[in-house]
Amino acid sequence: MGRGQRHSKNAGAMGTEALSYNERKALGFGTVQERLGKDAQGNFDDCNLTNARVIQPMCTPGGVLYSKEAILKNLLAQKRENKRKLRLWEEQEQNRRDTEAENALVEEEERKEAFLRAQEHRSGAGAGAGVQAEAVGSSGGEPKGTGGESMRAFWLPSKTPEASVSVGKPSMVCRCPASGKKLKLKDLFSVTFARDPEDASKYIDPITKDELSNKDTLVVIRTSGTVMKKKTYEKLVKPDGILNGAAVSEKDVIELQKGGTGFAAHDKNASAKKHYSVGMGSGLADLRGQNASASSRFGLSFAN
Repeated sequence: MGRGQRHSKNAGAMGTEALSYNERKALGFGTVQERLGKDAQGNFDDCNLTNARVIQPMCTPGGVLYSKEAILKNLLAQKRENKRKLRLWEEQEQNRRDTEAENALVEEEERKEAFLRAQEHRSGAGAGAGVQAEAVGSSGGEPKGTGGESMRAFWLPSKTPEASVSVGKPSMVCRCPASGKKLKLKDLFSVTFARDPEDASKYIDPITKDELSNKDTLVVIRTSGTVMKKKTYEKLVKPDGILNGAAVSEKDVIELQKGGTGFAAHDKNASAKKHYSVGMGSGLADLRGQNASASSRFGLSFAN
C-alpha cells in the first residue's frame, strides 16, 4: 500500500488525521528557519547595543564594536544586577542557616521531653500521667482528636506543602552582550577609523585609501587601534611586522565583525531559527479537514 493510500486511510476528523512532512512544515511544526537580509544585520561600523554608527568606538577581544557610553552603561548595569543577585543569595543562605539552627533546637527539646516522659513512666509516677504523656507526645503537644492540626490530611490548607524557591550563587562575571563571552573593562580598547578627506562620513583604509564597506574583511591593530582591510595587513604590514614605526605581532591583530551584504557567500551565519514543538500555525495554510477540498495558499493538496 502506497504512502498516499495510507494517508487517506488515516484521515479523519479535523486535528486527528496524520499529516505529511510537507504539511507539518507548512503549519509551523518543528524548526522554522529564516535567512536574514542585509537590513537585519547592520553595518560593520554599527554598535551592537544601539544598532547605530559607533560613537567613540570600543572593541572587545572578539572583534565586537560598541559605543563607549553604551558598553560602559551595560557593564555597570551587569555589575549592579550581579550585586543584587548576590544579596538575595546571601539572605537566602542566612535564612537557611537560621532555619537549620531553629530545627536543631526544636529537635533537642523534643529529645529532652521524650527522655523526661520515659523517666516518669519508668519511675511509676502514675499510670494516668504516663498515659496522658503518651497521648500528648503522639499528637505533637496536643491531645488526640483536638482538631485539624493533628490530622495527616494533605488537602487542608495548613498541611499543604510549600515549594521553596532557591537561588543559586550568582556569577560576578560581566559578559559581552553580543557574544556572551567574559568581558572586563580592561579588555576594551579604543578603535580609530580613518576618514575620507573629501567626505568625512566615509571610512577609508589608512594605507591604500580605499573606502571601507560591508563586503570587506577588516582587522584592527590592538596596540594602536588602527582599522584596515585584512588583505592590506597581509600584504603590506605582516611581512615586516611594522606599522607607523611600531612593531605589530599577530596576536595584536583582531578581525572585526562583518557587516551584512545579503549575499550567501559573505553572510554564512545570517539565519534565525526557532523550534516549535507543537506548531505555531502560519495562518496562511488551511488546516486539513477544515474546508473540504479547499486549496492551500502553501500549495498543499488536500484529499478530504
